[in-house]
Amino acid sequence: MGRSDDPQEEYIAIATRQFAEHGFHGVSLAALAKEAGVTKQALLHFFGTKERLYGEVLTGLANRLCKEIDAAADNDPVAHLEAYFVGMVASTKTDPNDARLVVRALLDSNARARRWPMKPYLDRLIALTKAMPGHADLPDEAALAWAYQIIGAIQYFAVSSPTVAGIYGTATREALAEHMSAFVAEAVQNFAARGDPFCIGDRART
Repeated sequence: MGRSDDPQEEYIAIATRQFAEHGFHGVSLAALAKEAGVTKQALLHFFGTKERLYGEVLTGLANRLCKEIDAAADNDPVAHLEAYFVGMVASTKTDPNDARLVVRALLDSNARARRWPMKPYLDRLIALTKAMPGHADLPDEAALAWAYQIIGAIQYFAVSSPTVAGIYGTATREALAEHMSAFVAEAVQNFAARGDPFCIGDRART
């Protein structure tokens, strides 16, 4: 990893990768400091605690995810969501760390935390989901339940694809990515047409 002119930015980049791979509880300040080539005191100087460093990492993650939502913008919210989620599948092929980090963020968070860095991102997904024609009255939790399913499927693909490549080869992993993109696109279209937050496949609404 190349050195950044801003040491704080470099430390956050190192922490982002380590937290994505090992989760909050699997990473120590000593391990972060060792990779950065500094002392623990240097990290504490910038961040104070590991919790604050993790908060900075998640804030950066949420900002990147919101920018990706903006980059997929379309006047049609259905097309917007489809482009965003399909793009998420594509991005996991080159850099799965953000997808892994989303999982970590949702699993490792302390229920008593005072800050929730991922909330702006989740709020954006809820709002965009409810902007679909006929979905304005959908409860927030139902919109979030559906978005969770899509995110979870993509994250599972991101985390497991190296194993798939090891077992079946890279050609199978590439084919799986294509199927995952088609699956996600179909899920968005199904939800838009039927409004069932638990409809992720081609299933009639009951």
